[in-house]
Amino acid sequence: MSKRAWIIPVLIVAVNALAILIRWKSLPEILPAHFDLQGNAGGSMPRSTLLFYPLIGAVVCGIAYAIARKVGKPGIRSGMIILASGIGLVILSSTMVTLTSGTTPVFMLAEPVILLAAIVASVICLVKARKK
Repeated sequence: MSKRAWIIPVLIVAVNALAILIRWKSLPEILPAHFDLQGNAGGSMPRSTLLFYPLIGAVVCGIAYAIARKVGKPGIRSGMIILASGIGLVILSSTMVTLTSGTTPVFMLAEPVILLAAIVASVICLVKARKK
């Protein structure tokens, strides 16, 4: 399996970590969280929680990579890459919502759309791989 295929999910995780690091010093200790569609916070979280976002993305990519490497079919590998990228984008979107304090509802709306598109694309790849 080409390692270049994993550039996109790895870049997504790296952008997530970079976005957090760039804003880290300017963030308050307690951040608003769980925003509604109007951008109003319904909860809060410690700033340190943001550090888990890229970590979760890296773990998802690692699991998807392990599954793709174990299974030899190209369609399954493609499905895992798409799924890892989609989940990484959802995590990145959550980071952006938190960093902008919910002022950008487009990020919140992007999460379910990205996740649904990634799951559908992954299932299509898996179904096609199974037929071969």
